[in-house]
Amino acid sequence: MADNNTTINPDNVTTGSPVEGACAFVSFDPDVTIPTDATTDLTAASSGFENLGELSEQGYTLSNSTEVNKFKGWHGKTLLSEVSGEEDTLKIELVEVMRPTANKLRYGADAVTESNGFVSAIEPDGLPKQIVCVVIDELFANGTKQRTVAARAKAESVDDEAHQKGSLLVYGMTFSLLADETGKPYHKYRAVPAADDDDDDDDDNG
Repeated sequence: MADNNTTINPDNVTTGSPVEGACAFVSFDPDVTIPTDATTDLTAASSGFENLGELSEQGYTLSNSTEVNKFKGWHGKTLLSEVSGEEDTLKIELVEVMRPTANKLRYGADAVTESNGFVSAIEPDGLPKQIVCVVIDELFANGTKQRTVAARAKAESVDDEAHQKGSLLVYGMTFSLLADETGKPYHKYRAVPAADDDDDDDDDNG
């Protein structure tokens, strides 16, 4: 159904779900090539990105908070309001806590000792001070792929690390999204799914 200015299109309603396989990536390289589309393959070693593994069922959350100055008249009514500051944050929970990449993100790349994919030591020194690029891929209900790219993410806080009998161990983290060279805290890119060749064939065969 084509969109116009008079109709409601239910096809515009969607849910989000992770793409098949890897859906969350990080690069610790300050000179990595930041993706500017939803189709670049980040699973290739040459991409400079590493797989963060599975996220919790909560997925991820983007938040925006603002500080507003309100100016009132003598009678107490607000006459003018101005946004004095904004902050964007990204919240994720990593569940593959044995994965070296997840540990490097949670504790800092310099705090983790690993060999052949096994973490043998973690020596934390407060919040990770590294600025990283975080990329998250998801699929909408109609098959459209969306890629969220936070080029400059820095850990703002970490959740309590609850070690409880029978409970899933997760690394919960909140990142401040710093402005990149374009002045934006993050970018979203979408790739429209290709037309179904089988449907085209059916139409041709009439």
